[in-house]
Amino acid sequence: MTEIKKIQQFDNGGAEAIKGFNFQKANLILLSINNYQKKDFKIYIEAEDDIVVSYENYRAFIQVKKQKHTFSTITKQEQKLIKAPEGKKSKKLLPSILEKNLNSGTEDDTFKIFVKEIGSTDKKQLNIKKPGAICSELYELSDTAKAKLIKALPSELTNKIENFYLYVSPIHENLDEAAKYLTGCLNEIDVSVDNNRGRAIIAELSLTIDQKAQEIIFDELHKELKSIDGDYLSKILVTCKALNEFESILESLSYNALLKKQIKSERLKIELNKTNLKADMKQAIIDYIEKNEDLETISNKDIVNYLVKTFTFTESKKSTLISVAIESLCELGDEL
Repeated sequence: MTEIKKIQQFDNGGAEAIKGFNFQKANLILLSINNYQKKDFKIYIEAEDDIVVSYENYRAFIQVKKQKHTFSTITKQEQKLIKAPEGKKSKKLLPSILEKNLNSGTEDDTFKIFVKEIGSTDKKQLNIKKPGAICSELYELSDTAKAKLIKALPSELTNKIENFYLYVSPIHENLDEAAKYLTGCLNEIDVSVDNNRGRAIIAELSLTIDQKAQEIIFDELHKELKSIDGDYLSKILVTCKALNEFESILESLSYNALLKKQIKSERLKIELNKTNLKADMKQAIIDYIEKNEDLETISNKDIVNYLVKTFTFTESKKSTLISVAIESLCELGDEL
């Protein structure tokens, strides 16, 4: 991938106006679910574009529009009234949706506009591409469509049209309906969605996206504040196998139903604000094992009680400490 050598223009629209963000948020979650296992996967919220996806040698800049669009609407330039200090007013042409999308990145990158639907006349000038690199199905431009769009672009952007695609999103603009669809997508990749866990995952990701969207960035260094990576997602999108392991250890501890419910609830929050605590607990388990050679006589409850007592000084809730302790045991078991 070509390195970014110039200072990029960053799109902080989401930080200043969250209204209308639900459709964009849901599409971002969909992209994350379907692609997080790719090598070096990262997804950026409101950076150079609405969404930026990167992995290995691939990078895509994505505009998200929850309306039906045509070639005419994506190339239309809006006028903005400018008032000069001396009081004179003038009109300034703003970049079109397509121009704004192509303004980012280089000719080696990919550019997409996500829409609810494409006008029927224009859709006839598009070819279906299955699958895309990060989407299940894309619309690529025919030569006729390319020629039409090139006429509406500045000359320095015309070469990028070769890597431009439209995507008709299956996401409903109502977030509740979108959550149902996304929960189904989680189930398809074997992520546990039982007992409302699917909706809890969507809610957790939504919160993270909202937090990232509010970050204001000015340069490449700050851009990482807007990213979610595959490592984070792999811990949030827990497979049935991993969750079953957590449940198995929890069941062996003989807690009452209310405490078990609290412990399960705390599990989702670990990757948001308890990663340091988990790392410390994993090291504490290693130290504990080294001091106790006869592991057969040590129960899961012995280890969990030891960790809860050791980390009481953190002033975390008991249910949080137990949840992190169980998760630490699960992860350490895979690593040893």
